[in-house]
Amino acid sequence: TMAILSELLSNEELLNDSEELVTKNLNSLERKIREENRSTSALLGTETTTRILNAVQNLNEYDPEAVNSFLESEAINSLFSRVLYDGIFEFFQKIDVFGNIVNSLPIIGPIRKQIVSETKRQLDRSLGPLVQTFLSTYTRVAVLEASEFVLSPSNRKVFGAANVKLVKSLLDRPINSLLPSSSSDILDKLKVEAFDYLRKVDVNELEEYIDFVYDLVGDKNVDRFFNVNRVLDASPTLSHTIDTIWGRAISAGEVDE
Repeated sequence: TMAILSELLSNEELLNDSEELVTKNLNSLERKIREENRSTSALLGTETTTRILNAVQNLNEYDPEAVNSFLESEAINSLFSRVLYDGIFEFFQKIDVFGNIVNSLPIIGPIRKQIVSETKRQLDRSLGPLVQTFLSTYTRVAVLEASEFVLSPSNRKVFGAANVKLVKSLLDRPINSLLPSSSSDILDKLKVEAFDYLRKVDVNELEEYIDFVYDLVGDKNVDRFFNVNRVLDASPTLSHTIDTIWGRAISAGEVDE
C-alpha cells in the first residue's frame, strides 16, 4: 500500500490531470445546483421528508465533551459577554433611575435635562469597566449553566424541536439558495489546498493512518458487509450494468496496451 501511494503521489502528471478533472466536475456541479429552484423537501417527497424530521426529533442527545468544547470557545465567550453587557446597559437605560430621581426634584427644565444627561454619561464611564470586570468571571458561569441546560434530559424535547425547525428550514429552502454567493472561491481554495497537500505530503506521514485503517478493516472483502451475489440476483439491471462497465474497462485497457 505504501509503495502504491508513493507511486501515485509522485506522479505529477497524474496529479495535474486529476486536478483538472476535479475542477471541471466541480464547476459543472455548481452550475447545475445554481439552476435548481426546487427545495430538497420537494425532491425527497413528503413521506421521506417527514421520516427525516422524525429521525432528527429523536436525535436529542448531545456529546457532553463536544458541547462543552463548543460553548467554551472564544467566539461563544465573546458572544455571551457582548449580550450580557448590552443587556445590563439596556436595563439601566430602561429603568432610568437617575433620570426619575432628578425629574422629581424642583429644578428648572433645562438644568434638569443637563443634570440627567451628565449623570448618564458619568454612569456609562463608571459602570462600563465594572460590568466588564464582572463579566470576565461571570461569563464562565453563564457558559457552564448553558452547557448544563443543553445537556439536561428534561430539555431534550425542547432541543429536539429546535433541531427539527433548523433542518426543516434547510429542507424547505430552494437548493440553489444553499450555496453561498462566494461558493466558487471557497471550492477553488479547498481544491487548491487539497492538491497542494497531495503534492507536498510525505508518504511516511500516512503510514499511521493506513495502519489504523487496516486494523479496522483488516482483510475483509465486500461479501463481509453484504451478499453481493444476492444483490446482483435481485437486480438483473444492476448486474447487466456492472458487466457493461467492466467490459468497457477491459476494452479500454487493451487499447492502451
